Amino acid sequence: MAQTRKTGYVLEGWLMANFIAMMAYYKLFNRLKQANLLSKYAPKDIIELSKSIYQLKIQGVWNLSEITQKTQKLFKKINIDYLT
Repeated sequence: MAQTRKTGYVLEGWLMANFIAMMAYYKLFNRLKQANLLSKYAPKDIIELSKSIYQLKIQGVWNLSEITQKTQKLFKKINIDYLT
């Protein structure tokens, strides 16, 4: 009985995480569609670009990693702002 309950919680957690990921994916899809960029980029491309952006703590101060100008322009077109 306890194993079934635990499996149920794991499944519910997986479904919830999958649902949130799907919502984020389609939000990216719609932003690309509105900016007429779907022929050039897929939501997965935006996710891959985002993986290279992170924060570094240097001497107690948080700094954003470098972002190429091409990536900055793309994110601006689809209204993604990593600076806020």
